[in-house]
Amino acid sequence: MTGAGSASVFWTPENSFGAGPQTDPNWYLPGKNITVSELAVNQALQRTRDPDDPTPDGSREGPWEGAATVSWDITDANWHDLVFADGGTALPHSSMLAPTASWYFGIDLPDGSTIPRTPVGTAVVDATIEYNRGEHNRVELTMLFGDEDDSISEPDEADIERPTNDQIYTYHGTNLVVDGTSQALMQSCTLSLSNLSRMRTGQSRKPYDAVTGAIEPSLSSNATFTENDQQTLAAASTSNGGVEIVGAVDAVFSMENGLGDTIEYALSGVQPTTYNWQELVAAGTDLSEPIDYHVADVEATETTA
Repeated sequence: MTGAGSASVFWTPENSFGAGPQTDPNWYLPGKNITVSELAVNQALQRTRDPDDPTPDGSREGPWEGAATVSWDITDANWHDLVFADGGTALPHSSMLAPTASWYFGIDLPDGSTIPRTPVGTAVVDATIEYNRGEHNRVELTMLFGDEDDSISEPDEADIERPTNDQIYTYHGTNLVVDGTSQALMQSCTLSLSNLSRMRTGQSRKPYDAVTGAIEPSLSSNATFTENDQQTLAAASTSNGGVEIVGAVDAVFSMENGLGDTIEYALSGVQPTTYNWQELVAAGTDLSEPIDYHVADVEATETTA
């Protein structure tokens, strides 16, 4: 059987799509409390048939695609290099190659053997950064990969950077400020970055490379209602027969860990697309205001103490 302590999950950046680990690579344990919810390959088989036989003659391979979804408690910003194509700190403003990584996933069996999976050319398609009150802040990366390279071996322990518990970014060091107003009683907040990359394909079954996609940043929050700033921003009024444009403002989603390190996401062009009151009449609960925002741009900054 397999269970606690039997898995390995590491990543390292690539110099180019599918090139595998760099010379003398640095491998990273992504964070704490890692979850791998998907590590799949799709061969897209297509059945072949003959007109005089009701059963298929077999199947032929279609386009090859690999997919992985990994999430963890945030401990650092190393993974920003995989998400923010402009130097690991900003979303791109021109078409470019997407950053890619090699991953090592391993499982230890009771007989002492280790079975690895080693995706290369792995590009992040969607990323979500999530705060929930009472929990550690987490990130989830949804990725596609171009191949699996059986020549990659398990990293040496000396080449692995492992985070400590003190580096975990917890809920009580997190803040969201929208148009200068801090959300004092925030219950949840999620920054989503969708369509970060896409695979380009040609005559080969496997992808040729990965380029930036039609990126869609968004933000959702849910806080106990304490002031009407967000309501005013969301409820664009009408006057003299004309409809106001929903105002765009700036916001900052930030977090701090126990060491005093900070990660800050500066959001620009923030516009509420849905606004709601929940629990307006409910004994023993507070009125909350879930809000979904469109976001035009995001820049990321890490500051270490």
